[in-house]
Amino acid sequence: MRLYLLASGLVLSGAFAIAQESTTPVVEVGANYSFVRFNSSQGQREFTQNGGSGYVEYNLNRVVGLVADLGGYTNGTNNFKTFSYLFGPRFNMRRGRFVPYAQFLFGGTYAWAGSTAAGPIVGTTQNGFATAAGGGLDIALTHHIAFKPIQVEYLMSQLPQLATNTNSIQNNLRYSAGVVLRLGAK
Repeated sequence: MRLYLLASGLVLSGAFAIAQESTTPVVEVGANYSFVRFNSSQGQREFTQNGGSGYVEYNLNRVVGLVADLGGYTNGTNNFKTFSYLFGPRFNMRRGRFVPYAQFLFGGTYAWAGSTAAGPIVGTTQNGFATAAGGGLDIALTHHIAFKPIQVEYLMSQLPQLATNTNSIQNNLRYSAGVVLRLGAK
């Protein structure tokens, strides 16, 4: 009798483990609020930018996904706006409802700096290389919706200096939080 109870317990525990196994979405689409701590090497003081980013992730398998991340940020104090376009791999560790991940993105950034001191807005634009490395956590609320409480990344941008037009590196920090739509299943 004990042998039957033990065998039944093992079968049931295996069934529960399979039932808790989450499926991998084919595509994930996210919208985030983003806060960027901008550290300029162009002689400006550090400042912050607020904005948002959106991304699409195509999951190749349970672990590896390909990400396209677009973000726009602004600072009303010094009239400085940036737009980042980053692409690269994301490595997910799917553990039921919780999905911690690390990602390494590469691409570019577009910056606009303006001044209203002389009357109408006078601005200059720059375009340069950018990369982001970091990670975060997604928490599945349903099969199709997840919450991202944290994503923290080192965001490096390489923009030309305004006076000399030589490249300089800005070491920035980006924090994001948002919602994720999970589409399809693998």
